[in-house]
Order: sequence, then C-alpha cells, then structure tokens
Amino acid sequence: MFREEPILSESQPAPSDSSQRPVQKKREGDYPVSESFKVLEGYDIYRSDKLIVALVVVESEFGRDMRLYRWQKRNDAWKVDLCRMSVASWQWENLASKAKELMEKHEIGKKGRRPQAVE
Repeated sequence: MFREEPILSESQPAPSDSSQRPVQKKREGDYPVSESFKVLEGYDIYRSDKLIVALVVVESEFGRDMRLYRWQKRNDAWKVDLCRMSVASWQWENLASKAKELMEKHEIGKKGRRPQAVE
C-alpha cells in the first residue's frame, strides 16, 4: 500500500518536524499522488477547492496503471478521502452501459422529474 504525500510548494522548504503542514501547489491538472508514481495524465470527474475526484494514469516501478482517486483538502493538505484503487481491469463499456441503464430507469439527471414511490 502506498502512502499519499502532499505536493510541496516550490517556494516552501520541507517541514522540519511533523507539526508543520506543507503548503500545496494549486494548478489545474495537478494530482497529489504518492511520490512512488509519476502522473502521465488525468481526468477530473469533479474538482473544487476542497475536493478532487479523478481518473489518473500513473507509472511506477511496476508499470502503468489507471487509478480512481478521491482527495479532500484538510488543513491545506490534500488527503485521500474515499479511494485510491486500480481500475485498469474494469470493463468500462459494461460500466457505462449499466450506468446509463440505471440512470434512465430511475430518471436520474432529468429535470422536472417527480419522486417515484418505492415498490
């Protein structure tokens, strides 16, 4: 298991003790993954000042992988909040088809829909 590390600002030295928190770089496209990974590319599913959900293609000593992450900003540092897992073996066509089917069946994302009674 890899430990997620915050990205240090280029203008800030590394903290000398664990009580200091590093300053974060904030640029579109940055992903605060472990130093064990090199980010090749990513796609933001959602991004705000406090939350990032993204698919990220990384490379490590074990090769390339696509991973799903959710980070939450706490005390000016990005922390893995919900997941950091490989999704390379997922069947994306099936997932997209099933998601579309469920959204249509349950009228998710449609404006003006009325709540339906649960059977």
